[in-house]
Amino acid sequence: MKRPEARRAAGAAAALLLLAGCSALDEAREGLFGEDEVEVRAPAALAPVDNRVSLAPVWSHSVAGYGGTAARIAPYVDAADVFLAGGDGEVVALDAGAGRTRWRAEIEGRVLAGVAADEQRVYVGTFEQEVHALDRATGAPAWRRKLSSEVMSLAALPDGRVAARTNDGRISVLAAADGAVLWSLARAGPDLTLRGASRPLGADDRVLVGFDDGKLAAFDAASGLLHWETRLAFPSGRTELERMTDIDGELQLVDGVAYAAVYHRQAAAVETVEGELLWTLEAKSAHGPAVDAAAAYIADVDGAVWAVNRRNGGVYWKQDALAHRGLSAPAAAGLQVVVGDFEGYLHWLRILDGEIVARHRLGAPLQAAPAVRGDRIYVLGRNGDFDVFQFLALSGRDGG
Repeated sequence: MKRPEARRAAGAAAALLLLAGCSALDEAREGLFGEDEVEVRAPAALAPVDNRVSLAPVWSHSVAGYGGTAARIAPYVDAADVFLAGGDGEVVALDAGAGRTRWRAEIEGRVLAGVAADEQRVYVGTFEQEVHALDRATGAPAWRRKLSSEVMSLAALPDGRVAARTNDGRISVLAAADGAVLWSLARAGPDLTLRGASRPLGADDRVLVGFDDGKLAAFDAASGLLHWETRLAFPSGRTELERMTDIDGELQLVDGVAYAAVYHRQAAAVETVEGELLWTLEAKSAHGPAVDAAAAYIADVDGAVWAVNRRNGGVYWKQDALAHRGLSAPAAAGLQVVVGDFEGYLHWLRILDGEIVARHRLGAPLQAAPAVRGDRIYVLGRNGDFDVFQFLALSGRDGG
């Protein structure tokens, strides 16, 4: 029997292989887990599309790429600023409107997590087990804090706190002003997990955390007191791979309801006051859903995109035309939902019925889910290219 650390190493490899979505990596995955445990499937061929969504470039910027690392780096985008972290430790602040560089900083270490930000500071986490805080206006170092293991995800919480997840299963909440550890607790997980951790999510005076055992928990942000814990999925199957129940994708919070996806299991919705499980749907995804006023959108591990009623989980539609194309997390973009694939395509699906109404080729697969702000979409590729486009559904043809 493998030792736990060997199993965790296999979990890290599985994460990279299972999320890659290309035939060469499928062959490697088959070699790792055996022919009986992995079914290799070719990605679906792309049918021609008469584009009904136009993209106009606005600005772009490049940082060092991320290669085959398991870094969970994503851009931070708001109305005024964009903060990017490169694979070499560079952090850059850009004007969201025109892309002008405000400042650059160099982090000592390899960035794995972030970028998070609040009104005063920008935060990233490193393989060297540190959280770094930079002044938001200037990029000057504010503080750094050593934690118990590699920093896998970060979130800026309300009321001057920062939450960090580390690779040893620990959740730590720090004071945003100086990095002091306010509280920290360890959580034992399964032997085989994906390498990564979902970003903690602030919900009023609580912090929501999704764990590798399929449980979503709410802790008091000030003290770490457990308010509730809800199991979203139970492990099942004959192999450890089949029994994985990681909540690794981004959590979403809308109107007091948290939306999550459990790898190899299902998507779920939980109200955040008492932790009541509202619904589940057998849509297996490594990514968190996107949510708008009416629906939750899920890109599953088989390449299907789902739209479901966010209040009861009823299925509006399911689009299978992108099967086995290694889809990214989706993003809602007006009358469309947009998702990337392993070849660097952006696919636009009409929210009414899931019809693919446009496709655009980027330079690389996506590093993170697209960010949509108004009529702009911000996309970061694994090669470090960050592109901003204005999008427009062509008049009379968007079907909205």
